[in-house]
Amino acid sequence: MKTPKPDIVFIAGTNDAWLGPVERLIDHRLEMMTLDPTQSIPQGLDVSSVQIMVASPKDAKAFAPLFPNLRWIQSTWAGIDALAQSIPVGVAVTPLKGVFGQAMSEFVLGWILSIERQIMQRAKAMTWDPRPETGVRGKVMGILGTGSIGSAIAAAAEPLGIRCRGMNSTGESRPGFEQCFKSGDQHFFEGLDYAVSVLPKTPETDHILGASAFSAMNNEGVIINVGRGNAVDEDALLSALNSHLLKAAVLDVFDVEPLPERHPFWQHPRAFVTSHTAAPTAADSVAVAMKTNLDRYLAGDTLQGLYSEAKGY
Repeated sequence: MKTPKPDIVFIAGTNDAWLGPVERLIDHRLEMMTLDPTQSIPQGLDVSSVQIMVASPKDAKAFAPLFPNLRWIQSTWAGIDALAQSIPVGVAVTPLKGVFGQAMSEFVLGWILSIERQIMQRAKAMTWDPRPETGVRGKVMGILGTGSIGSAIAAAAEPLGIRCRGMNSTGESRPGFEQCFKSGDQHFFEGLDYAVSVLPKTPETDHILGASAFSAMNNEGVIINVGRGNAVDEDALLSALNSHLLKAAVLDVFDVEPLPERHPFWQHPRAFVTSHTAAPTAADSVAVAMKTNLDRYLAGDTLQGLYSEAKGY
């Protein structure tokens, strides 16, 4: 009896929780095969039938050249920096999208409330202090990136009375934002209490949060970066924190990760490093993200949310 040839390959280790939900999503519609990223493909294995790969960008870069008829890579990460320069000709790539809005909103609003209401300081207080905090109602949040994540953050902020403006590549208006600005427009930063970046890594987003942005914000503004590390000019941010131009910075992502042990952010009293943990990937996130596209692929339709080399995301 002939062994069925695989249509879809998963590059997954034993601890990759996304594998089970994706296998259930496939549910006998395709022949499946799983390869351990730490192992090479077994000798003699016929992989000529494989059209779809589900893998991290790093693993996809390593394994994609081994599959001559590959047509679609579903990334298990939102950012595909490790793969972007090595995508095989004719292969569509879909980053992990549309599944991080809830987690990012929890992170951003949780930190803002903690800072503004001095939650940790109050929790550790050893003397009575009846002075009230001002809270967040009426404050202005600027969200750099108005896609699914930025829109989810804006929606979560609205019930708290936080007014949101957005920045995107075109300046196009988006629901949930009072006003949207084109990327690079410094008027966006004027009067902001909070600047939240969910931007991807592209040449256009390099140091978009820099000295001029910090100077334009309200006194004691808060910077939160949950997108990519390149968005923040770290030297300018340190200067703004040291001069008390900003109240705080919550930094989840950096140009160099892990952040070096001697980096001044670790010891700064108003810089909070969260080690790229803002949006943990739920076990079913990959399956949720690829469900619609799997149906479209099997029907011969164009995939949605494709990576664009021109845009860089």
